Amino acid sequence: MRTISSRFIINSVFALILTGISAYEGSYRLESMKFVGSLVEDAIIKGDTGLLVLAAFELVIADTLWMIPGILSGFLLVDVWREFLPGSWWIKYFLVLPWVLGVHLITALQGSGYNIIGVVLITLLAIVAILEMGEVRQSFFPVVLVIFSLTMSVNWLNIVPALSNIPLSHGDLDVGIRLAVEFLTRADVLNVVGLFFSIFFFFTSIISTLLVAVYLRRISLMEENRRKEIRLQEMEVQTRQARVLHEMHTLVHDLKTPLMTIRGLNSLVEMNADNDQTQEYCRRIDASVDKVNAMISEILYDEVRKKITVEELIKYVRAHVLVKKMGQQVAFDIEDNLPLLEINVIRMSRVLINIIENAFTATAGVSDARIKIKVYSDAEWVVFEILDNGKGISKKDLEKVWNWGYSTLSSSGLGLAFVKQIVENHKGTVNLESSENQGTKVTIRLEGVMENENPGN
Repeated sequence: MRTISSRFIINSVFALILTGISAYEGSYRLESMKFVGSLVEDAIIKGDTGLLVLAAFELVIADTLWMIPGILSGFLLVDVWREFLPGSWWIKYFLVLPWVLGVHLITALQGSGYNIIGVVLITLLAIVAILEMGEVRQSFFPVVLVIFSLTMSVNWLNIVPALSNIPLSHGDLDVGIRLAVEFLTRADVLNVVGLFFSIFFFFTSIISTLLVAVYLRRISLMEENRRKEIRLQEMEVQTRQARVLHEMHTLVHDLKTPLMTIRGLNSLVEMNADNDQTQEYCRRIDASVDKVNAMISEILYDEVRKKITVEELIKYVRAHVLVKKMGQQVAFDIEDNLPLLEINVIRMSRVLINIIENAFTATAGVSDARIKIKVYSDAEWVVFEILDNGKGISKKDLEKVWNWGYSTLSSSGLGLAFVKQIVENHKGTVNLESSENQGTKVTIRLEGVMENENPGN
């Protein structure tokens, strides 16, 4: 279920406030009409066409301020809630039309006198413009600019005498200005002024729409190219990993041949040995060959598991990492009576070694550098925590550290991706917490097993 964020609530409330503003502007428009009406009367009395043009400006501005909030509220609501609405993204914007008609009905009840055709025309043109911008548009500013330009364009058409037969508006002042200019026989002036501004604002809306659409498509293309580049890098890393694993498997598998030779020759030596001490040495050699064979199987086959105590695993890890210590204080805190682990010892020890080596690198050069390896039980889980007080990882890098091929160091980027893969193959979980200059904490949880449980259960 999708959660509703504070952004949705705030923008929805703002949309409702815009609706209220539109309703209030309807009342304000009635008041402003008195001033416009007085300008028209003065123009007729004085025979001043300039006053009529000024009255037309006042009327267009008043109508635009009245209409825009109601139209914007519908588009803002759809913008905010479109991911929650059913259907294709472009169909959802047509829901703006009934919303705007409802707002217009409220203002019409106040006697605003504005024809519904103009509102519908502006809304439909705005829908077409927004659909041209595309689905990836994030900012609402282009919508405001386009709706403002379209509203100004349509409102200027209202006072053009040559278009008086088009029923965009039946307001008294719209008709009054057209009649007044015809009375003064200067209809050509208002025709030129009205058409000029209407065309100017209409082309402004078209240019704004095209610029936003081109910009967003370019951004979308760049994002798609970036995704393709990331996929290519991932494929390259996976190919490199597969090649390395194949070569490693071939090399390790080839080790079995000399081991078989050692075992065969050791058996001959044991058969011909004439004293107990030599036979004991031969048995030890044979046992060592068995251990190496077991290790080879664990390297070759991830599904190979064996039961081991946590102490044995940590002992193996310590032998490999402490020799690489670079001046850091390293502390182990191992809880007593921990459950057994059923793991691929070679691979899981490699996981711990990778994380600890990362901690060594992160704390290199840090004064009072400390690394702590803590192991404890949590119900049926055995929890490993590796903490350091190193340079940490930035928030933007923290989201990418598990990706194959990604590394903040000059390395192949296989470390933490390998860690995550191996831990999840063991049905465990791994979590990383870090802050820049505050240190890093890696938590691994593995399921413990009882002494008498069968392998694989």
